[in-house]
Amino acid sequence: MSSKRRWTWLLTALALAAGVSMMVAAYGVAASKSTKAPQHSQKAVGTLRAVIDTIDFLDPQQAYTGQSWWAMWNVYETLLTYKHVDGPAGYQLVPGLAQSLPTISNNGRVYKFKLRKGIRYSNGKALKASDFKWAIKRGFLATGQGVGFYTDIAGAKKYSQHPTKSGNISGIITNNKKRTIVIKLAKPRGDFLTILALMFAAPVPASTSTAILNGKIPGTGPYRFSAFDANRGFTMVRNKYFKKTKYIPRGTPNKIDVALIGDANAAVQRVINGQADYTNAAIPPDRIASVKSKGKLVLRQTANTYYFWMNIREAPFNKLKVRQAVNYAIDRGALQRIVWGGLGQATQNVLPPTYPSYRKLKLYSHNVAKAKQLINQAGAKNAKVTVWTRQVSDAVDAAQYYTSVLNTIGLDAKLNVLPRATYYSTVGNVATHAQTGWARWLEDYPHPLDWFDVLLNGNRITDTDNNNYAWYSNKKTNSAIESLKKAQVLTPAVNGRWATVEKQIMQQAPWAPWSNRVFPEFFSKKMGCIHTQRLYGIDAIRLCRK
Repeated sequence: MSSKRRWTWLLTALALAAGVSMMVAAYGVAASKSTKAPQHSQKAVGTLRAVIDTIDFLDPQQAYTGQSWWAMWNVYETLLTYKHVDGPAGYQLVPGLAQSLPTISNNGRVYKFKLRKGIRYSNGKALKASDFKWAIKRGFLATGQGVGFYTDIAGAKKYSQHPTKSGNISGIITNNKKRTIVIKLAKPRGDFLTILALMFAAPVPASTSTAILNGKIPGTGPYRFSAFDANRGFTMVRNKYFKKTKYIPRGTPNKIDVALIGDANAAVQRVINGQADYTNAAIPPDRIASVKSKGKLVLRQTANTYYFWMNIREAPFNKLKVRQAVNYAIDRGALQRIVWGGLGQATQNVLPPTYPSYRKLKLYSHNVAKAKQLINQAGAKNAKVTVWTRQVSDAVDAAQYYTSVLNTIGLDAKLNVLPRATYYSTVGNVATHAQTGWARWLEDYPHPLDWFDVLLNGNRITDTDNNNYAWYSNKKTNSAIESLKKAQVLTPAVNGRWATVEKQIMQQAPWAPWSNRVFPEFFSKKMGCIHTQRLYGIDAIRLCRK
């Protein structure tokens, strides 16, 4: 790489072709494709009425759920963003607030950006380069949920230890007059541009409080929040100061009303009754066949993996043969039917098939007899096991099946169901000594590091709030992950190295992955063009009526 160059990167995603095509045949629904009506019949939406089940926050530093980000993506812009397009191209990083992709130093540690001219917040105030620095500082000051992504910026780790408003992060250098932002890293990080595209890095006015401000912080995107009720929903209207760019459209709806309804049946019924245009409610499997004739059902492909983790520090899962036995014993195809009503693809991989690093693994055929044999060889017969899961219907269904399988192969297993709010913090605490349980991962950003570094790098294990529920650590794979952090571009060779790491991990079997879920999205028959964005889901601002 020359000392300075324009950095371009595109994840050429792989399709879920086989699994999705079977589901399309079974249910007769569209598989996450644009369903455009003839151009002459398309009409502006006016007010788009959406129903979702929940959000956590509408504050860039605190929001960490897909449904919050789905809305906020169109309110808060980042230096880099993703294309408003359907299909794999939606993973392509493009300029957002920046006027172009950055220049990066030869050692991969210095990133230089220049902001577009004339950008204003929804309150009319001009965006300043220094607002980016304040957004990162605000994250540390407010103990934001994404601060861990930015500790590799030079000076950030030191600042995080004693954050103050007047303190400095030396690795962020801004010039408001020239509209420039220079970011220096303490060490190279190949996924850093995707991290800059996370909502946590969206600039906010320097006067913004560190308190949680749901829907009250001005943004620079095509929409702004005009109302918010934590129990009922929120409203988005056009930002009159926004100017569309090559990659960020003005949007079709004039207004987006979002209702929060946790009952999936009630949410679906709103669409059927004409009270809403769209819902992403998890339609119960037994209703899918009946609702498809009452609206438009789209199966949305997204990057996710559902898995059972096995704590390699805790007996009997400290024995490789026991972990392998679990992988042989699970009927992954049956699980798709039991939990999703068939709306899922069986997997043995950590990575979802949408990633170019994905190479399909076939390490464990369904073989209960072999699983029993391995349990006996490990001397684990009748070993007591507690299976942990959270109080969500699909998680309980999956964990009940898992518990029965463990008992079938000779273990003595029982199920422990925790409230959804405390589940992850409990099983992620070393003092719990949790042996095995249910988990899922949906991408934060489209890079293998979001999976392997966060979930399976032994160097990232913490005693509390640990994401590596298997407590998996292996010198060989830890070293490979650390080395791959330095790779600036996901070349075919780099993708091949990630695939090797994945295979090595799964040969050690800290997980029993079982599904890449496909999400049902339900629309009114009155909706015309329907678009999905690979990372953010249904692209609300590109929808239109017939």
